Amino acid sequence: MNSRVWAAGATAAATVAAALVLIVVTTAQRRYERAFAFRMAGTTAAYIAAVTPPPPPPPPPPRPRAGPRGRRQTPAPQPPPAPAPTSLSAAARSYDLPSLLTQARALRTLPGWSSDVEVYFGTAPLVDATAPPLSPDDLQHLAAGGRWRDGVALVPLKDRDGQEVVGAVAVLPRPAPHGPLPGGFGFVFPAAILAVGAAATIAFRQHSLRRGGYVGAALLLALAGYLDVRAAARQSTDRWLVDTRRLLQEAATRLPPPRVRVAITDLASMVRDGEIVAGEPGESAPRRVRIDGQLRAVVAVLIGSGRWIELRSVPAEAEASTWLILLVPCALLGPMAIGALRWAERTPVRSRRETALAWSFLAPAALHLMIFTIGPAIYAIYLATQANFRALLRDPLTWNSFVTSGAYALYVPISVALALGAALAVHPYKRRGSSLYRAAFLLPYVSSVVAVALLWQAIYRAGSLGLGRPDWLSSPNTALLALMLVSIWVHVGGQMLVFLAGLDAIPQAYFDAARVDGAGAWSRFRRVTLPLLRPVTWFVVLTGVISAPQMFTLVFVLTQGGPSPVHATDVVIHRIYRTAFGPQAFGMASALALMLAVVLLVFRWPQLALLRRQARHA
Repeated sequence: MNSRVWAAGATAAATVAAALVLIVVTTAQRRYERAFAFRMAGTTAAYIAAVTPPPPPPPPPPRPRAGPRGRRQTPAPQPPPAPAPTSLSAAARSYDLPSLLTQARALRTLPGWSSDVEVYFGTAPLVDATAPPLSPDDLQHLAAGGRWRDGVALVPLKDRDGQEVVGAVAVLPRPAPHGPLPGGFGFVFPAAILAVGAAATIAFRQHSLRRGGYVGAALLLALAGYLDVRAAARQSTDRWLVDTRRLLQEAATRLPPPRVRVAITDLASMVRDGEIVAGEPGESAPRRVRIDGQLRAVVAVLIGSGRWIELRSVPAEAEASTWLILLVPCALLGPMAIGALRWAERTPVRSRRETALAWSFLAPAALHLMIFTIGPAIYAIYLATQANFRALLRDPLTWNSFVTSGAYALYVPISVALALGAALAVHPYKRRGSSLYRAAFLLPYVSSVVAVALLWQAIYRAGSLGLGRPDWLSSPNTALLALMLVSIWVHVGGQMLVFLAGLDAIPQAYFDAARVDGAGAWSRFRRVTLPLLRPVTWFVVLTGVISAPQMFTLVFVLTQGGPSPVHATDVVIHRIYRTAFGPQAFGMASALALMLAVVLLVFRWPQLALLRRQARHA
């Protein structure tokens, strides 16, 4: 491949990657603008419904006039009026039209108001008389909720009973500058130019991207895109807080009768996706604070002389990090494409075909791994970052689950000792016909865990191994010991198989030399077998310790984490399950799983080091 052709391909790949990042950032910004429009339209509809008075009662019918000689004249019958559309008649029964028109047009004159709003009375626009009216189908669709039409967020304006749609409120999202750079530009556009320029410069000058300069520029592009997305999300929340504050201040002067202070509950009914509490004087700009460990966007609102309330909302930027799932792969698409071009340049055609065929077989497994393992793991980490770790650490059930898991792991040394003894007993050098014994020990290990749990549940309920005692699973003092006994019975066979492999790897010459030196059976075991089995023993112990805190099936089938209320068998995995699928607190469950992963990594590290040492000596 010509060097100039290769450099041009590298520049094209970098340009495509930068364009994809720009598309993702633009899509995210428009999504947050649309979310702001829907949110602001709903708040405005609630404000209109709260401050617009009902229509005045109709005048009484005219009294019949007296005719000559005292006879009353019956008025001439009038033709019935044409029936009004349902939405208009319902609107006329719910809101006073002159007041509604005044309130709608007053929105655009509110100081600091940043939303472009239109209010519809039935299908007729009130703010801008030249605006096109709605169609009857639009009102019918609004009965199911808000909708997006022609770049405008439409939400229903319902009657005072909240049953019938009598109009609509439309908000046109105004694109606002999202970036801190001059002119409102964000970081992503300069970062895209930098990434493409870096790829082109390195490719044309060095004909190689091995030094990682472009990879760093690509990661910088992803970071810049994330900062712009986060800025757009933050601005969406801040604009809603500022505009809603202005509506609350206006409603505070219109809702109560004269010389009556407005109630906070009346204002809170206008804000359905936020929270209003009594507050103190604060800054005029929205700010972020931690309330009970949860991040909230807060703005102070003055609703009267010396009366302050606090408007709170969940900040939209709290979930902005999910866009990294798209930004990082799009930014790294350039380095991966350039690497593929570089590989194609250096690899013969036949090798390329073989590699492509190999990847075609690996692609389904790799895709399955990405979708069902790596993707959920990344999402779980994201959910964990949104959790309240302080509340999690203060929860006594959290520490009880870790202590219970640690106590349960104490079965591992016992099972390892029993497995080693069983391996020595059935080893071919010790006793013939060991295949039958191996199968007998291995059967519980390869059986279904649910079937094993049900079998032992029947044994315990029948009298706890025939000892005539109460069910061990129903007592807090013996429930965990009963689970440990089941685990020993299950895992001895698998651990024995590993020890048998270790015994087979010991050369027979070592035992023969020990016999010649006069060593007995115990001396041969202590001085030959046990030292040579030390790597295998450590491997079995570490594997058992790592798997012990991950035990779930036995607890779920046998005890459900009980007996209650002491949670005697509530191990960490079961606590994660109860947290996630009980109160639906997936964030707290993900944080608990992340804590467990850190603990398991502590034991996983020496296990990997042991495996590497064994691979070097193999």
